[in-house]
Amino acid sequence: MKLINSVLSKVVIGATGAVLAHAAIAQSNGVGDSSVSLEDYVRKVVNENPEVQASWRQLQVAMSDVDIARGGFRPQVDVLASSAYTDRNYGLDREYMGHTAQIALTQMLYDGFLTSSEVKRFKQAQVVRFFELMGEVEQKSLDTALAYMDVKMFRELLKLAEENLITHVDVFKQIEESVEAGVGRRADLEQISGRLSLAESNVLTELSNLHDVTARFLRLVGEKPANSLQPVTLNSAYVDASVTDIQTLLTNAYGTNPQFNATIYNIDAQRYAVDSAKSLYHPQVNLTASYGAQTRDQAALNNTITEASVGVNFSYNLYNGGSDRAAIRQALSQVDLAKDLRDKACIDMRQTVQIAYNDIINITEQLPSLNAHRLSSDRVKSAYMDQFTIGERSLLDLLDSENEYYESSRAYLEAQYTLEKARVRLLAASGSLAQTLGITKDGVPDVLDKAEERISYDPNYVCPAVRTNFEDELNILKRDTDGDGIVDLWDDCVDSTPGAMVDDFGCEAKEPDMAPEPSAADFTLDNAKIINSFNVNIEFASNSTEVLPEYENSLQDVIEALNNDPNSGVIIHGHASLDGDAAYNQRLSERRAKAVASLLMNKANIEARRITAVGYGESRPLVDEESDAANARNRRIEAAIIQLPSNE
Repeated sequence: MKLINSVLSKVVIGATGAVLAHAAIAQSNGVGDSSVSLEDYVRKVVNENPEVQASWRQLQVAMSDVDIARGGFRPQVDVLASSAYTDRNYGLDREYMGHTAQIALTQMLYDGFLTSSEVKRFKQAQVVRFFELMGEVEQKSLDTALAYMDVKMFRELLKLAEENLITHVDVFKQIEESVEAGVGRRADLEQISGRLSLAESNVLTELSNLHDVTARFLRLVGEKPANSLQPVTLNSAYVDASVTDIQTLLTNAYGTNPQFNATIYNIDAQRYAVDSAKSLYHPQVNLTASYGAQTRDQAALNNTITEASVGVNFSYNLYNGGSDRAAIRQALSQVDLAKDLRDKACIDMRQTVQIAYNDIINITEQLPSLNAHRLSSDRVKSAYMDQFTIGERSLLDLLDSENEYYESSRAYLEAQYTLEKARVRLLAASGSLAQTLGITKDGVPDVLDKAEERISYDPNYVCPAVRTNFEDELNILKRDTDGDGIVDLWDDCVDSTPGAMVDDFGCEAKEPDMAPEPSAADFTLDNAKIINSFNVNIEFASNSTEVLPEYENSLQDVIEALNNDPNSGVIIHGHASLDGDAAYNQRLSERRAKAVASLLMNKANIEARRITAVGYGESRPLVDEESDAANARNRRIEAAIIQLPSNE
């Protein structure tokens, strides 16, 4: 994986940028009439927000943890000194003054690799904190951008509501004058009065909405929004070009999203914690050296003695009440927890990207129609006003046209901002919003260069780019509720038993009566007479059961063995790696074994009774570990040729 250092290697804002942002904001809130941009506010938020600052402090703490752990490799030097008066009731000298001084050195020689494991763990942990900081920057950039857009949107919506209210007031005055002059109907006055109240309510609603988003803006930025806010100028071309292929978009997001990368490095850090816990089963060996002097004032004589020593100390704990074993179990649970957090980050990111993508596509398609409706409503409103003035349109027609124009204008405006919000969410999910806004900060160390190990991974493996596709569920031509192969449109029995034989109309059919023949399904690897065994060289894509055409020849030895002995059968057994959920791996191994069995029946015309497929999941690994090499060996298909009893 190529980590996007261009996106994630820099955090937002420096001191100079913060000063400039404050100046721009202060000017806009003062007597000046300069407007403030989104970039100014994001720069201020990322620099001053306490959550971002807390994340930055956590990175600093993690960097110090590495230095603390490295201290275990260095010697420890202690100085001891004492001075005491002694009074005792035995010996020749019952009363004397004594002075003692000693310097001692301890150098760790072997600690079961505890120190080295801790250094590695903290090195990876600081990378985790770095990505968490980048993630917090992206999140606060997103929150600020959304709050900024909401303030602008509700300001414009309030303006629309006010214009709608002014129009209703003008019509009310016109109707009122007509009624007072005796040429208008009082029912029209009642009608316009009701619509006027509704227009007033719309203004109050938009005022309330503007108040709420302004309060959210104030919480994030610490300042009220300026009276004049600049338009949001995202690189729309970049965003729209990225969404041409949702599959590619998902894969790229998995590789660059800082929160997801944090979870990847956290798994590695927790694995080093397991090594630290296992060091408790190793002995401790230290080099010690000391030199000391002792002075006694006895019988008016000042006697001084010295002592020096150098040696090696060995210690080995035989039993610690089960604490060491419990510590290892705890560390392994932390690894599992880190994997769960990785999977959660994957799911959350996938949802965010796909919703944002769908919004961009749909709203982009809707905008021309919404704008056309708005323009048409405007023309109708103007025409109806002219016709109402000369008495060719009723008041109801006029009011309806005005409200339709208001609602269409409101819908078009909201759609425009929703589109920009979707673009912002898409950028944030890919970890590139701050970069797109031009928010950078020099001075944050590149801790990726200090990592114990750069983590490389295949995003399609650790987080498959599964896209939402409702075609089969929504398309009446493909919908198959009971999965019997007959679409619901032609299925007279849409609730047939899963796996049951059905006729052309989807109803359960009675299987023909026939004497049972010996079948490979009657045997397992444990009770069958195995004639021969083969390793089938078939590689499956991640989470896939499809046997690609280039691997079909891998079954040639199996086919020849079956053709040479008509009374033989084959057990296809699939195995999975130790990585991932055990239950899922079990199901996946079964499906892959069945896919190979199906290939034997369809391509080689082997009778179905001579073939059975069994999945063993991760229960029979060749290598008992989780690594790329081990996963590749454990993820396999094997075939066992077995002897079937004669059907004579």
